[in-house]
Formats: sequence, C-alpha cells, structure tokens
Amino acid sequence: MGDQGCLSSEQAHALFDVLTSHVTLTEIESLKYSNTIATFGPPLQPSRVDAASTPLLRILLQSFINDLPGFRNVNPHFWTDSIYHLATALDDANLSESYDKGSVGIRRTLSTASASIIESVARGRLGGYPKQTPKGDSNYDKANPDDMARAWDDFLQRIIYGDLLNNMFVKAAETDKLSDHEPVVQAAHQYAVTIFAALLHHNLIVSPRGQSMVSLLNRLHRLTPYFLIKQTLKIGNAASMLNGMTQLLLAKMNLSTLTSWFGGQPSDSGMNLLQQIISQVLNADTSELRKRVKQIEQSQDAPNKSQLELLRRYASQSAEEQQRIRKESESRSVSIVTAILGQDKGSPSLTEPSHKLALDYVSLQLAVRDREQLIEVLCLHQPDLVTTSIRELVTVYDPIIRALHKAVDLGSGVTDLQNFLDDVISLSLIDKTKPARLPTVQDFVHLLEKHQKSSHVFIHQALKNGKELSQWYHEYASHAIEQYKQTQFKDKVADGGTAAGDLTHCLNKLVSKLPKDQQQQIHRQLDHHAAFLDGLSQQSKARMERTIRASLAPDKSDPEAEVEGSPGMFLLKWQYFIDRTPITPGPGNGPPRTGKSDSVVDATAVDVDGEKPAVTYQGSSNAGDSSLEPPDVSTVIRLLAPGFREELQTIAASKKGRGNP
Repeated sequence: MGDQGCLSSEQAHALFDVLTSHVTLTEIESLKYSNTIATFGPPLQPSRVDAASTPLLRILLQSFINDLPGFRNVNPHFWTDSIYHLATALDDANLSESYDKGSVGIRRTLSTASASIIESVARGRLGGYPKQTPKGDSNYDKANPDDMARAWDDFLQRIIYGDLLNNMFVKAAETDKLSDHEPVVQAAHQYAVTIFAALLHHNLIVSPRGQSMVSLLNRLHRLTPYFLIKQTLKIGNAASMLNGMTQLLLAKMNLSTLTSWFGGQPSDSGMNLLQQIISQVLNADTSELRKRVKQIEQSQDAPNKSQLELLRRYASQSAEEQQRIRKESESRSVSIVTAILGQDKGSPSLTEPSHKLALDYVSLQLAVRDREQLIEVLCLHQPDLVTTSIRELVTVYDPIIRALHKAVDLGSGVTDLQNFLDDVISLSLIDKTKPARLPTVQDFVHLLEKHQKSSHVFIHQALKNGKELSQWYHEYASHAIEQYKQTQFKDKVADGGTAAGDLTHCLNKLVSKLPKDQQQQIHRQLDHHAAFLDGLSQQSKARMERTIRASLAPDKSDPEAEVEGSPGMFLLKWQYFIDRTPITPGPGNGPPRTGKSDSVVDATAVDVDGEKPAVTYQGSSNAGDSSLEPPDVSTVIRLLAPGFREELQTIAASKKGRGNP
C-alpha cells in the first residue's frame, strides 16, 4: 500500500465504485421530488453556489453540458424559467412508483439505465483515466476479444493523452471510409459497435419492459411526418428552411392562430404537431388501459364497489399520503392493496383471485393517471413550457443548423434515420401470437454495421464542408476529453492497480477518520465488493468473446451462434439496479418483492393491451452464477457516503478539477 494510505488499490477502486454508484442512483431518483429541483443549484438557481441537492449531476453538467456548442450560448432564463418550471411541473404530477404497480415501470427502467452510464462517466470525470503505455503493437485481431479490449484502451489513451483526436478530425474530413483510419480507430469502432448493440439488445429484448418501449417507439415512428420534414429540409435558403421546420413542428393551429393573422393577440393554447403526436400516443395507451379497467370491474372476482372506489382514489392522492400507505405496506409486510383497503376498517378481506385483480386494478389506475398527467404537463400546460423551451433551443442552435444545412444533405440524413428506425423496430418487435426466435446481440451488431456507413458519410460531409462546425466541435471534444486527464495520480500505484485515480487520497482520508473497528468493517466489505467487480469483469469479457465469435460465424442459424446475455459492465450494473427495485408483496402478502422476482418479471412484460410476447427472454440477465450476487456494502455507504457527498459539494461549488490532496 505504501503512500496510498489505509486502502489497497483494489479496495480504493471498490470504494470508488460503491460511492459513485450509490450517489448517482440516489441523485437521479431524487429528481422526482420538487425539493430537489428547488435546491439543485446552478444553472437552475445561479445564486445557490455553496450547496446543491445533486452535486454529482451538477459537476457533470458543468463539465460536459454547459460547454456544448449552442448550449453555451443559451440565455440563463432558459434554465431558471423554462427548464426549472418544466421539471417542477413533472415533479408535481406525482407520477407512479414501481412499488405500487407491481412491476418495473418505464421510468424506473430508464432512470436505472441512465444511472449505470452516468456513474461510469462520473468516475472518469472525478478520478481521471489512468495514463499507461500502450501494450503490444498496433495490429488488432477483430476476432480476438483481448485484442479488441486492448484496442479500446489504446484508443482512449491516445485520445486523452495523445494527438489521436486531431488525427481523427483531419481524416474524417478527408474520407468517409472507416478503412482509411488508423487500425486503432477501426478496432475501437468495432468494439463500440458491439457495446452499443449490447445496449439495444438489453434494453429492447432482455428487459421485460423492452417490448413496451419498442411498441411506444413504433407508434411515435409511424406518426412522425418524415415526408413533410424531408421536403422542408430541401428548401435551399437556410432561413426559410428553419422557419418552415419551426412552423411545421411548433406552430399551433387554433382560433387564435387565425385571428392573429388579422392583428389579434396570439394565444398559447392548443397543441403543436409534436404535442399532438405525444397526446395521440398517450391517449391510445389510455384507451387500452381503460378497457382493462372495465374488464376487472365486470369480473365476478372483482372487489366490491366500495373497495374499488378506495383503490381508484389512491391513484390521485397526494405524494405524501401515498408514501404513508407505502411505508405501512413495507413495515407490515402486506401488499399495497391491503394497506389501501386497511384505511377502511370495515372493508372485508379479499380472496386470492380478488386480491390479484385488485393489484392489477391499482396498477392500471396509476398507469392511466400517469398518461393523463404527462399530457397535461407536456401538451396542455399554460404557459406552454415545452414549446417555449424548444423555441429557445432553436434560437441558440440557429448558427449550427444553418452550417449543417449548408454542409450536409439533411433530407438524406432524415431518410437514413428513418430506415435505421424501421430496421430496429422490425428486428425488435416480438410477435405476441406465435413463438419466434429472439434477436441476439450479434443481430444488433449486424444491423449497426449495415447502417454505419450513413453516419460516416454524414460526419465526413459536415467536417469537410462545414469548417466552422468542425472547429466548434473539435474545441468541444478537446474540452470534454480534458476532463478525463489525471492531474494528481498519473501512474499506477505500487501494487499494480489504478485505485480511484485522483480521488484516491480523498477516499483514504475519509476512511482514516473512522475508528479502527469501523475501518476493519469497511475493509471486509470492500474486499467482497472488489471480488464482485472482478467477477462482473470476467462475465462481461466472456460474453464479449461469445458475441464476437457469433458475429463472425458464417451460419447465423447455428445454435452455437446464440449468445446468452449482453456484454458490458454497465449493462450488468444496470440489471442489478433493476433487480434491487422494491415491489409490493403479492396476494399472499409477505416481505416486499424485488425487480427480479418471477411474478414481477411476468407483470413487467405485459403491454398496455394486456398481452405479452409469445416468447420472452429466458437467459440469465446477470452472471448466470448465484455467487455473483452483489455483496452487502451498507456499512460502507452509511459511514462514508455523507463525507463523499461533502467532497462533491466542494468540487461542484469551486468548479475545480478534483479532490484536494
């Protein structure tokens, strides 16, 4: 350990993982509370610089979002008025919890997915990427998983600490052929394609909520007016094109629109095209959900009318009252239905079939209300926060849009996007009536390889014909990768690890303040977590190896080409986040279930119409090994998370790079 203090490299790395995972998920989950938004700090409250409710998210916002081309020119009122009030309105809508619905909802699925990605970005931002000498030569075998992993690491080393970024911008402006780039770029590109394919596969196929998201994407895709968009983008004059797109997507057709042509005052009422699409999709969902509600009410096993009224009323109760009932359900180990009906002391007990219908009834009522609230906030809210926010973004992105219009055939780009989404939906949509072969990771790899040329052409045209565009985004990319350079911890520590990079000293200091007996508890839990992370790494590596081999297999119908599970550490972490989601006990009562309970997985797979795919993913979502269950790190979180948050508060307030030594 030497100069690194009381933690070994593996322990420091494990502690860094535990704390960033905990803080990231906690901060993302807290965004559903209006108090979090009210105390977020800059840019929502520019004067609140000393303390913030979400310091980690604020650090990432300052490091990567605020300096984006276009975004860096946004008026402060965009954050303090439009975004602040839109976020507050969504929080005040009191959207439902997975616990009450008996299934893992789309909001929980997306929030945990975001957390698994953001925590990785956060660790790079806080600890830096360790500088190392590239291993081996510059020849990479794309059929060798070790070579692919080495290529990705070499790529990051040269991007962050070398001149590869400059070389890539120059080469991309010269050619749209990937084969003209350096071998390390080609190999890293293939690695990134495989990881992105794994993300799509996990989100749309492995996740029980995947088919609901595919169905939602399909309806939005079918309602998007691609023809009108492409025709508008073909207008030669950039100002006319931009005005035409704004009118197409954001203009509201109502009586006020007509009277304003004759000198009347315009109104903010009505819906524009984007809002009409959102409203139409959500209303279609609501219609299907109401049909299922009606079926339950007419069922012979349904609870009585007074009980149904209590269950119906729960969906519209305040967040505080719902939380009180939810805590009662957890503390008494009874279902949310039992806790709700318990408010009426004279309510008779339910039979098991009635209890199951009651649970479905609560879930459906909450789903209906969610969609009604989303329509209210996104489409009908006065003032119209969504349209105002988009118009402000269009204003600041005007120079970029004009430069893109001049440099690239945007109409062809939209056609390429439309074709890509067509193929994604076609591959991902699973038949609900008959069993079929489920798509694999390698199917998504082949899909991405089919469409990657169009993105290469787009980038080439933008950089070749848009010199200002190239300069703006080159400057931003240079700024972004600068965030990953280590400044205090440039080399590996004596025992061969990278520890927590620039935050290693900070974490050691947090542990050293604890009494010796608590330090020993911390060390034991970190040793277990370090072994868990090593197991996840080996699991991901094995899946990557199988995916690469299957992608190169000549016969894709060969059973050996079928890969169970998706590679990528962040996907495994995402699944563990979902698996830990607390869910109401079932009809038999008992302790709360979790996101990995069989009954919860089955309920999550049901779409709004009450149907689910004829065949669902049966592979192990995690390691396929019960020994890879996440270890208990509650003591680590209880003793060290508060101090870690204080350090993040300091970094966020001072806008400095990382922790003080």
